[in-house]
Amino acid sequence: MTFIDDVLQGRATIDDFDSCHDTWQESEEDLGEFHDFAGLLWPEYALWATDHERVDGDDVLAYVIAARRRDVGLLDHLRSVKEQDATAAEVYRLAGWWAKDWEAVSQHYTEDRPA
Repeated sequence: MTFIDDVLQGRATIDDFDSCHDTWQESEEDLGEFHDFAGLLWPEYALWATDHERVDGDDVLAYVIAARRRDVGLLDHLRSVKEQDATAAEVYRLAGWWAKDWEAVSQHYTEDRPA
C-alpha cells in the first residue's frame, strides 16, 4: 500500500505525508524511489516537490487524491476545475513544466496530455 492508497482508503490524511517521507527516508531496506513509495507519478511528485509562491505541496496532493477518487488523471481533473478554482489553474499551468514527463506516464492515464 502506498500513501495515496492509504488516503483513498481513509487510513491517512494529507497531513500524514511528512510521516510517509520519514518512513521512507529512515528505512534500512531499499524502498525504491520516493514517488513510487508514496504512490505518485513522477510529474505529480515534481509538482509537489517544487517550491511555488502560490501553491504548496498539500494543494498538489489534494488534487492528486481528488483525481484518483474520480478515476481520472491529474491533468484532466485540473482541466475540469481550473475555471472555478484559481489554485487548480495555477497547478495546471505549473504542470506544463513537466510536459514530457506527462507524456511518459500517459499509460497510467491515457487522457492526461498537456493542452
